[in-house]
Amino acid sequence: MKNQAPVDPRTALREMVTAVRVLRGELSPADLQVVDESLGAIGDGENVDRGTLRRALGAIAGVAAMVGQVGIPVIEAVRRATAALGM
Repeated sequence: MKNQAPVDPRTALREMVTAVRVLRGELSPADLQVVDESLGAIGDGENVDRGTLRRALGAIAGVAAMVGQVGIPVIEAVRRATAALGM
Protein backbone atom coordinates (compact mmCIF):
# COMPACT_ATOMS: atom_id res chain seq x y z
CA MET A 1 0.00 0.00 0.00
CA LYS A 2 1.23 3.44 -0.86
CA ASN A 3 -0.37 5.41 1.95
CA GLN A 4 0.27 4.02 5.43
CA ALA A 5 -1.06 7.03 7.35
CA PRO A 6 -4.00 6.35 9.66
CA VAL A 7 -7.34 7.20 8.11
CA ASP A 8 -10.63 7.76 9.84
CA PRO A 9 -13.35 5.24 8.95
CA ARG A 10 -15.62 7.69 7.12
CA THR A 11 -12.78 8.88 4.90
CA ALA A 12 -11.70 5.31 4.21
CA LEU A 13 -15.24 4.33 3.21
CA ARG A 14 -15.57 7.38 0.94
CA GLU A 15 -12.28 6.48 -0.75
CA MET A 16 -13.51 2.92 -1.25
CA VAL A 17 -16.76 4.14 -2.82
CA THR A 18 -14.73 6.35 -5.18
CA ALA A 19 -12.59 3.36 -6.20
CA VAL A 20 -15.72 1.25 -6.76
CA ARG A 21 -17.21 3.95 -9.01
CA VAL A 22 -14.12 3.75 -11.23
CA LEU A 23 -14.45 -0.05 -11.38
CA ARG A 24 -18.17 -0.10 -12.26
CA GLY A 25 -17.59 -0.03 -16.02
CA GLU A 26 -15.58 -3.27 -15.79
CA LEU A 27 -18.27 -5.26 -13.99
CA SER A 28 -20.81 -7.72 -15.32
CA PRO A 29 -24.45 -7.07 -14.42
CA ALA A 30 -24.29 -9.83 -11.78
CA ASP A 31 -21.14 -8.38 -10.19
CA LEU A 32 -22.62 -4.90 -10.34
CA GLN A 33 -25.65 -6.15 -8.43
CA VAL A 34 -23.43 -7.64 -5.70
CA VAL A 35 -21.49 -4.39 -5.41
CA ASP A 36 -24.64 -2.23 -5.35
CA GLU A 37 -26.25 -4.42 -2.68
CA SER A 38 -23.07 -4.32 -0.63
CA LEU A 39 -22.77 -0.54 -0.89
CA GLY A 40 -26.42 -0.27 0.13
CA ALA A 41 -25.74 -2.40 3.21
CA ILE A 42 -22.75 -0.24 4.14
CA GLY A 43 -24.52 3.09 3.66
CA ASP A 44 -22.45 5.77 5.36
CA GLY A 45 -20.89 3.18 7.65
CA GLU A 46 -22.57 4.48 10.77
CA ASN A 47 -24.88 2.34 12.86
CA VAL A 48 -24.13 -0.70 10.70
CA ASP A 49 -23.74 -4.06 12.38
CA ARG A 50 -20.07 -5.06 12.20
CA GLY A 51 -20.94 -8.45 10.76
CA THR A 52 -23.00 -6.85 7.99
CA LEU A 53 -20.22 -4.38 7.31
CA ARG A 54 -17.58 -7.11 7.17
CA ARG A 55 -19.66 -9.25 4.79
CA ALA A 56 -20.36 -6.29 2.51
CA LEU A 57 -16.70 -5.27 2.38
CA GLY A 58 -15.73 -8.89 1.73
CA ALA A 59 -18.20 -9.14 -1.14
CA ILE A 60 -16.85 -5.96 -2.72
CA ALA A 61 -13.26 -7.18 -2.36
CA GLY A 62 -14.25 -10.53 -3.84
CA VAL A 63 -15.76 -8.95 -6.93
CA ALA A 64 -12.71 -6.71 -7.30
CA ALA A 65 -10.42 -9.73 -7.08
CA MET A 66 -12.38 -11.55 -9.78
CA VAL A 67 -11.90 -8.76 -12.35
CA GLY A 68 -8.12 -8.90 -12.02
CA GLN A 69 -5.59 -6.09 -12.15
CA VAL A 70 -8.20 -3.37 -12.61
CA GLY A 71 -9.74 -4.36 -9.26
CA ILE A 72 -6.57 -3.85 -7.22
CA PRO A 73 -7.37 -0.23 -6.21
CA VAL A 74 -10.69 -1.42 -4.80
CA ILE A 75 -9.05 -4.28 -2.90
CA GLU A 76 -6.55 -1.83 -1.40
CA ALA A 77 -9.35 0.60 -0.51
CA VAL A 78 -11.28 -2.21 1.21
CA ARG A 79 -8.15 -3.12 3.19
CA ARG A 80 -7.74 0.50 4.30
CA ALA A 81 -11.40 0.66 5.28
CA THR A 82 -11.24 -2.55 7.31
CA ALA A 83 -8.10 -1.30 9.06
CA ALA A 84 -9.68 2.08 9.80
CA LEU A 85 -12.73 0.30 11.18
CA GLY A 86 -10.55 -1.91 13.38
CA MET A 87 -11.61 -5.13 11.69
